[in-house]
Amino acid sequence: MYIAALGFSVLCFLGVGIYFWRSPAFSVFHPLTFYSAFHGLLFVVRPILAYAYGYQRMYYAYGFTPSDTDKLTVILASNLGFLAFSFFCLRTGGVAMQFRNSLAVQEERRRLSQIFVWVIVICGPLAAYSLMRTYSATNSVYDGLTLDKATGIAINTKSIGYLADMQLMAVSMCSLLIWLGRFRPLSFLPVAAFVLLRAGTGGRGPFVAALVSAGLFYLYEKRIRYPGLRVILGIVLLGSMFAFVGADRGAAVRNVIGFGVEDSFEARAQSDEGPLEGMDFANMEFFEYLVYVIPQRSGTYDYFLDNFQVFTEPVPRILWTGKPIGEPFRRVQLFDYGFPIGMTRSLPGEGWYALGWLGVVIWCGLWGGCLGAIYRRFANGPQTTFQTALYFVFIPTLVVAFRDGLLLSLVKQTGVYFTPIAVWYLLARYFGLPKARDIAAILQNRQRQAQAALASPGEPVQEPVRARASRALDHLPPAARRRRIALARTSAAEPAE
Repeated sequence: MYIAALGFSVLCFLGVGIYFWRSPAFSVFHPLTFYSAFHGLLFVVRPILAYAYGYQRMYYAYGFTPSDTDKLTVILASNLGFLAFSFFCLRTGGVAMQFRNSLAVQEERRRLSQIFVWVIVICGPLAAYSLMRTYSATNSVYDGLTLDKATGIAINTKSIGYLADMQLMAVSMCSLLIWLGRFRPLSFLPVAAFVLLRAGTGGRGPFVAALVSAGLFYLYEKRIRYPGLRVILGIVLLGSMFAFVGADRGAAVRNVIGFGVEDSFEARAQSDEGPLEGMDFANMEFFEYLVYVIPQRSGTYDYFLDNFQVFTEPVPRILWTGKPIGEPFRRVQLFDYGFPIGMTRSLPGEGWYALGWLGVVIWCGLWGGCLGAIYRRFANGPQTTFQTALYFVFIPTLVVAFRDGLLLSLVKQTGVYFTPIAVWYLLARYFGLPKARDIAAILQNRQRQAQAALASPGEPVQEPVRARASRALDHLPPAARRRRIALARTSAAEPAE
């Protein structure tokens, strides 16, 4: 029966993939592309490898043995979540990717790129301090953290978590520098330094997100919907880097570039470890543990109450001594039935944790519908500079959110990744830079004036529209700019005497 379920999983994945590939919405920019990659690797390919190689490490580590029914339930529930996500994602986001990039947006981006240096000045030192603080303290990475044995959550008692998270601002800054630098070789130096230092800490997700984000910017600028051979080779290289850094948690990198001291991470012997057997890819076993506990042994579900942690998590524990550990309204104590340290639930696993089979449909369908709507808004919208920056910084971070399955993970990571873009937006308003719609209005007005001049004999032909519009915007505050536009429109509407 389990072999048949694995075969059904492959057929389900291929069926959805072929339908998506033949739809107009198919592109590397669609959220379903990223969820298909996540589901295909962790819930289609890896279960087959686990069955072939007989993976047992996670069962020994967590102290549980799933029944055949538990294992079968995980395969079926993960596919149910994949179908729910795909259906609602294509339902709300079933439109083709458009490449706008109008003259107004190009002019807006040119002006915004001139003030991006101030974003680096403001956010760069904070990100660099956080990164070097983590890198140089790798030998005491758990200093100040206390493990709560009831929940398995590490509590920060001596510092503030925001200091450790500020380094994630480098993800958006590095990818945006490459985009605004028009992919010149010099623009890749910051991301190269970030990859090297971040790899030395053993963390891989952020630098992978930065590289994927830069790749999406490149494909967008080249108007390429599907990755070519070079992009595929780059993905393979990125996967190799991911596995290499994970093998010893960055110890080899630290030995090469310095600070190669003996730390708390031990290199994991992988001579007897099967392919993809480590914890980084063990969402199948994590999901099996959830099915093993809920509701068979817990007798209840969580009913999505864990999402209230979004409201308690932002408050530093150093300022709130009675802050709840983890979920503020915990109904299921997972550590009462084993030792699931470091477990991530994944989207279908979180749905099961909340409400079983129905929870899988609700949670995966809700994520798919919301992400599809975000994609539709971007694909059909004007794709201004800020919209493009937000979308291509946001999309690569989804893989981590899919793996964690928690709304909290999405809120926490996007909040940090979007901070440099928010600073950029505030600086643009401070300097009075025009928005794309204002530039488009002036360009249209100048075009109408040029056409009127050409149609009127005896009057000189006006100079190029874009040059005049560009100079007309210089040194004008937004209010004055709007008055000029309104006056020009009124003048054009009045009949000639």
